Amino acid sequence: MAIAKARVAQAACPQSRPAPTRAVEHRPGRSFSKAAPLTPRELLFLQRNAGNAAVCQLLAERADTRAKDQQSTVQRGFFGDLWSGIKKAAGAIGSALSGAAKWVAARFGDAAEWLVNLFRDLPGRLLRFGKTIADGLIGMATLIPEAIGALIHGGVAGFARWVWEKAKGAGAWLGTLVSRVFDLLGGPELVEFVLHMVSNASPLSSTERTAAQGVLGPNALRWDEVRIDEGGVLGLVFKLNQGRAFTTFHTINMTATDRSNLSIVVHELTHVDQYEHAGSVYIGQALGDQIAEGSHAYDYGGTQGLEDAAKAGKHYSEFGRERQAQIAQDYYTDTTNGGQTSPYEPFIKELQKGEL
Repeated sequence: MAIAKARVAQAACPQSRPAPTRAVEHRPGRSFSKAAPLTPRELLFLQRNAGNAAVCQLLAERADTRAKDQQSTVQRGFFGDLWSGIKKAAGAIGSALSGAAKWVAARFGDAAEWLVNLFRDLPGRLLRFGKTIADGLIGMATLIPEAIGALIHGGVAGFARWVWEKAKGAGAWLGTLVSRVFDLLGGPELVEFVLHMVSNASPLSSTERTAAQGVLGPNALRWDEVRIDEGGVLGLVFKLNQGRAFTTFHTINMTATDRSNLSIVVHELTHVDQYEHAGSVYIGQALGDQIAEGSHAYDYGGTQGLEDAAKAGKHYSEFGRERQAQIAQDYYTDTTNGGQTSPYEPFIKELQKGEL
C-alpha cells in the first residue's frame, strides 16, 4: 500500500525538468539583450510544470496535516485513557477512605454511647436490681409457710406441684438476677459495640420511625440509637429460627424482606421499648414463652380476646413479651387498613405510658 502511494506521488509530482532554452540575439551597438518570445510549445510546458508544482505542494501540505492529526489523536487517546484510569483509581480510594472514616466514627460513637448509657441508665438499672433482690428475699421468707400450706391442702401431690412451680420460679428469678447484673455492667452496650464491628447496621428511616411512633408514642424510646442489621454476623440465627426477625437491645436483626413490612418493624421496635423499660431480661422472657408455647406465644385471641381481657381487668403488662409486640403490630396493621381499633385502645394507651 505504501509503495503504491509513493508511485502515485512520484507520478503526480515528477522531478522538475529544465525548461528549453532559447538563443538570445545580440545586436551590435546595443547595451542590452532581449529574450526571444516563447513558442506555443514552450508556453504549454511552463504552464504544465507550474500546475504540477502547485498540486504537489497541496498534497504535501495535506499529508503533513494528516500526520500531525494522527499523532495528536494517538497522544490524546493515550493520555486521556491514562487520566481516566487515574481518576477512577482516585475515586475508588476516596470512597474506601470515606467508608473507613465513617466506620471508625461510628465505632467511636458506640464507645461514647456505652459510657453515656452506663451513667444515664444507672439509676433505673439499680432500682430494678434492688427490686429483684427484694423479690428473692421475700420468696425465701415465705418459702417454709407456703410449703407447709401446700402439703396440708394438697397432700403429697399438691406439695409436689408446689415444688415444681417454685423450682421454675427460682430459675426465672436467677435468670432475672443475672440480667440485672449484666445491665449494671453495661453489658448490652458492650455487646452491641462488638456486633457493630462485624456488621453494617443502619439507623431507622423516617418512614419506619413515623410508623412506630404512631403506635408506641413519639417519645417511647431513644429512636436515634436504634439500628437495623439486615443479616450481619447474627444472620446465621435466621437459619435456626425459620428466618424470623429478632431484637437484641437496640439492634433489630431482620431480612430485607421483613424490613419492607412496616408492621414487622413496629413489632420489633416494641421489643426495643421493652428493653428500655424492663432491661435485658425481656430476651429471656420472650425466649421462655416461645420455648413453652411455640407459635401460640404470639396469640392473644385477636380483637375478641382483647375485649375479653379488658372486661376481666387485664393490663398490657400482663401479656407475654411476644403477645405485647403482636398487639402493637396488629394495631398498626388495622389502623393502616381501616380495621377495627377500639379493642386495642386501652392496651395501646398503657403501652404508650411505658407500662410494659
